[in-house]
Amino acid sequence: MDLPRLKAHLVPRPFGTDRVFLLCEEGHYLVQGKAVAAVLPYLDGTHTIAEITEKLAERFTMGEVVFAISKFQRFGHLVDGAASDDRAGAAAWESLGLDAVEAAHRLRGARIEVAALGAVDAAAVVAALREIGAAVTPVTSAATGAAPTEGGHRPDLTVVLTDDYLDPRLAAMDARLRAAGLPWLLAKPTGADVWTGPYLVPGRTGCWHCLAHRLAGNQQVETFLRRRPDGTVDEEPIRTSLAATAWSVGLSAHLVAAAAAELLAAEGRSGYEGVLVSLHVPSRRLEQHRLIRQPQCPACGDPALLLNRDPRVELVDQAVRFDDEGGHRTMRPDDTFKRLEKHISRLLGAVSALRLLNDVDNGVTFSYSASHNFAVPGPNIGMLRRNLRGQSGGKGRSDVQARVSGVCEAIERYSGVWRGDRRTEPGSFEELGADLAVHPYDLLLYSETQYETREEWNRESAGRLHIVPERFDEKHRLNWTRAWSLTDDRPRLVPAGYSWFGHPDLNEHFYCFSDGNGNASGNTLEEAIMQGLFESCERDAVGLWWYNRALRPGFDLDSLHEPYVDSLRDFYAGMQRTLEVVDITTDLGVPTFAAVSRRTDHPVEDILLGFGAHLDVRIAVLRALTEVNQFLPAVINRNPDGTTAYWEDDPHTLAWLHTATAEQEPWALPARHLPQTTLEGYGVLHSGDIARDIRGTVERLRAVDLEVIVLDQTLPDLELNVAKVMVPGLRHFWRRLGPGRMYDTPVRLGWLAEPVPEADLNPYSVFF
Repeated sequence: MDLPRLKAHLVPRPFGTDRVFLLCEEGHYLVQGKAVAAVLPYLDGTHTIAEITEKLAERFTMGEVVFAISKFQRFGHLVDGAASDDRAGAAAWESLGLDAVEAAHRLRGARIEVAALGAVDAAAVVAALREIGAAVTPVTSAATGAAPTEGGHRPDLTVVLTDDYLDPRLAAMDARLRAAGLPWLLAKPTGADVWTGPYLVPGRTGCWHCLAHRLAGNQQVETFLRRRPDGTVDEEPIRTSLAATAWSVGLSAHLVAAAAAELLAAEGRSGYEGVLVSLHVPSRRLEQHRLIRQPQCPACGDPALLLNRDPRVELVDQAVRFDDEGGHRTMRPDDTFKRLEKHISRLLGAVSALRLLNDVDNGVTFSYSASHNFAVPGPNIGMLRRNLRGQSGGKGRSDVQARVSGVCEAIERYSGVWRGDRRTEPGSFEELGADLAVHPYDLLLYSETQYETREEWNRESAGRLHIVPERFDEKHRLNWTRAWSLTDDRPRLVPAGYSWFGHPDLNEHFYCFSDGNGNASGNTLEEAIMQGLFESCERDAVGLWWYNRALRPGFDLDSLHEPYVDSLRDFYAGMQRTLEVVDITTDLGVPTFAAVSRRTDHPVEDILLGFGAHLDVRIAVLRALTEVNQFLPAVINRNPDGTTAYWEDDPHTLAWLHTATAEQEPWALPARHLPQTTLEGYGVLHSGDIARDIRGTVERLRAVDLEVIVLDQTLPDLELNVAKVMVPGLRHFWRRLGPGRMYDTPVRLGWLAEPVPEADLNPYSVFF
């Protein structure tokens, strides 16, 4: 530097002879060392380094002076040149890391073009933009402007104002600007929630289509109401940004001007790049929402990334690097959460919200609820209501584990939604044949009686989880998704209506009810497959145990030698609740457990259950325990008379909580006449390598004539692998009472002396 100067926004305060505090609104810095206090008066932009050295020559050597100055420079506290008369303006620019003189020069020479559409008055924004010193050329409509004509001048910045970011006319604007290679700033200066950004840069950020895709997904009610009876969607958005006052419009106008000034001064390098900043004026809530670029976007990406994805799954060996209750992972949960946190946003997130369920942080139980958006198939208001209320759950023995669990489950559900961007193959089951196509009955496993009585059942008692669909028509042509058999190393076709949430085939032929059984996520595809495989085994075990009401042994929690378990039992005891574990492991050989907790101080026992399965017994048990923790907030509060103040209003859940007791349902607790199982009794079943354990589990299932099929549902914009694992013939824990393992396996394992007739199975359906 020729003339070093302390940045204008810093306030220096010497402390002794060898320390200088630099204070600013963002915090403070401490510069230490010989001569740092002595050089401070000369860091005013009027002295060269040589002059400063000369003035301090009697006290310090040249090297000491230069080193002291370098201390300030090394951490970005200095600029070059004399200070201007406008210290406030210089402080503003220099706090952003910009040169004030250069910033002012760029603004004076800048040309801003403003486009507007919808019910928005551009006058206030134009006036605010002119105040920053730039030349502003407003245009009448975004439909006709904001792209340079042949031989015309390119604007330095294009600002597009709208009252609705989903206005379809923005698509044409986006196309013109991308074709011209022009970045642009989008803003909504109307409404109680005013928006500035994102700044969209062709080739660097997502485009308007990426933004509209995420934004529309988080406006489920509006999207539902715009759907016409014929299935098409009204392109005209429902405009809700109606509120406007002089101060809200003025505030928004100056927010836009501030963003424009920063973009111009920094030549496009700004915190607004790919970021929408929202300000809710009444509550003064300020939020940032990151726009995620979608590599598969049909406008700015390559749809072939999904359309032409090879269904083949080739497992790659990978060592387990983290093995807490979240499973065997290749990455720590805190690192996973840091990577995925940007996908949480009420406006642009695949995960619209993440909320702690516990009223009070008790340091023992951690549960989160994650909101996500689903497609609503057809004019079905019941499905809309379920989607709006549907939440993904996050659980863990630590706060970060519970948070990452909730986010991953929400992304897992989001990735399983049908959006028309995957290749399917048309045909009937009769045409395709059983060798290639998987029959829906082998996946659904409803009984003949359930089909015969479906109308009455669905009308009166099924509940939202136990709907019985129509019989499958093998001659009906439908769409099929190509998946991969890990068992036979070959492709299999699975009905698209079963493979994806919200597939339109189900509007025409309601042959199945798509659900999340076997859907799982992971840092790698192998992680996701392992989680989905163990979940499938877990639900099979739960179904066999639950509906047959089989008495099973307890698991000795003391054998874990786990301090967390001891803390958890003490915590539950303090609430007058028990905490026990039932071993429900089946012939599949994957350790599976049901944790159970009941209230002991009231006739209504509020029995809670949680499940877990894993080759690592410790993880399987901890998963079951933390799943009980996940349900605990629903029953933890008390009314003045001592009864439970339930969060839950589902009638089937409440029926179980109100009526089930240990005396009436002894099968739900450890059988006292059977010896407990232990950690030592199982030995070591896992190998320390994820792919190797998957192969071993596939072989366990092959041994009982079960095939493992995997569908890769990973989306390239979400940085998380998602798989749907399907095992035809394996039971669901929802009420699917068809012949097969439900009746044969408990007898073969010695759980029961003879099969229980369908009519005598547990009348309670699993309500999770």
